[in-house]
Amino acid sequence: MDQSYLSIDMTADRLGVHPKTIRRYIGNGKLSAQKIGGTWRVHENSIEQYINNCEKNEVSHNHVSKDDFCIFMDSEYFNSKDTLQVCTIVDYYVKKEEFKSLLKDVIEVVTDYTIESRSSRFNYVYDDSENKMRLVFWGAPSYMGKVMEAMKNYEN
Repeated sequence: MDQSYLSIDMTADRLGVHPKTIRRYIGNGKLSAQKIGGTWRVHENSIEQYINNCEKNEVSHNHVSKDDFCIFMDSEYFNSKDTLQVCTIVDYYVKKEEFKSLLKDVIEVVTDYTIESRSSRFNYVYDDSENKMRLVFWGAPSYMGKVMEAMKNYEN
């Protein structure tokens, strides 16, 4: 096979994302690929084109994207002894310079919970075009309760 074609896994490594993200990129047309022998293959030129498009749009392929939130939720990170686990997505519509206060309050809860050696996860991304912060939380209901309590001050 032509050395300039990469597997899904190799492409994911090159871009620093999960293989499921590469499959989503192919499915929604962000990354061109073709099936060779029944397996998706991505040509190196397609990867370079994707990276160049990201740079033009000032989107870094090394940071969390909207597509990566599914990976965040599906990954093996979520091995826990808790019998009840919750995952939630929170959208906060606010200008970039105004979300730092909420982030500080949320990170305080996340840090305290981690210090207690409890299983929990947290991630966020900010979309400048929509003035929207998207936060994803995963953990026990007690963790979610503490996070939601910390965010009450930001309701309108």
